[in-house]
Amino acid sequence: MRSPAFVLATALLASTASAFAPPFAQISTAAGARSSTSSTTTTTTTSIAADLSGGELAKAVAIPLLFGGGLIPAAIIANKSMVGTLMKKRPEKKELTDEQKKTCLDPTFGQADYVESSGATGKNLPGSDLLFAPEPIPLSDIVAIVGRMSGDAGSVADWGNLPSTKLPNVSQTNPPMWLPRATFKANIRKAKFQGWPVDDKGRPIGGEELRAAEEARVKKQGALIGDAALDAVFDTWAWGANIATPDKVGNQLRSWRPDGQSFNQLGFTTAAIGGRALVGIAALSFVVIQVTAYGTLFIAPALRAFANVDIGFGTMGECDPTMCTKLF
Repeated sequence: MRSPAFVLATALLASTASAFAPPFAQISTAAGARSSTSSTTTTTTTSIAADLSGGELAKAVAIPLLFGGGLIPAAIIANKSMVGTLMKKRPEKKELTDEQKKTCLDPTFGQADYVESSGATGKNLPGSDLLFAPEPIPLSDIVAIVGRMSGDAGSVADWGNLPSTKLPNVSQTNPPMWLPRATFKANIRKAKFQGWPVDDKGRPIGGEELRAAEEARVKKQGALIGDAALDAVFDTWAWGANIATPDKVGNQLRSWRPDGQSFNQLGFTTAAIGGRALVGIAALSFVVIQVTAYGTLFIAPALRAFANVDIGFGTMGECDPTMCTKLF
């Protein structure tokens, strides 16, 4: 008689193998499994069947074969994307096909290199540690961005000429206006610096010393600005998404950049942290959903059937009433 742990390991190994095997291998495995359960000459299947009832064995095979082949690989892809978003993975420069270029909503796609450091001096944006940015965010980089924007969304993009407004079969009077993240970065880097922003008392943001040290650099046409700072500004209205709309941009600018001179630094930082926090909440929710799904479909049924341990997560799988240990 095999131990419950051995049988459990065998089932989990079968589940993993079916999940990562190519489609033709999965089909072959499924056929082999059906053949094995009906054959009396296969030693392995016969010995395992001696430990399990027919119903338990059928469930042990059916669960990974039915769900593992599609659910797990898709979840792996989604998790990689989620980690890339949380870590702000640097975008790769990819070549687009002619067909992709026709439907691409970002005319600046793949053109700019990721800027890790602008060479700025002085202190970082207070509270920027809560943004979990991949690089430090100098306050002077934020000044370089804010100083190129006024209090309206029109200073960020030419909304009426974005590629999304020219898509086929869209309203000509109210077309979708979607500003991609990379386009925003390109627009800001090309925009003219309007002046060093000040606080509500008319004092330069960061102090006179920072302005004296950095103003000559940040006001240059095409000044080097770090991507981490640009992402922080974009996330105040996009909340982690890669597109922005004029209403959300306008609302944010009115809250911390009400005109072409003043800048509410605390309001900006709060908005940036809030936008970043939504990404974290979404990621946590996705993890909870996965734990619930895998617990219900795979882990809990396997523990009931092979180890006589009931951890909850539904009722799928049979637990021996005389030996079952309920944890929850």
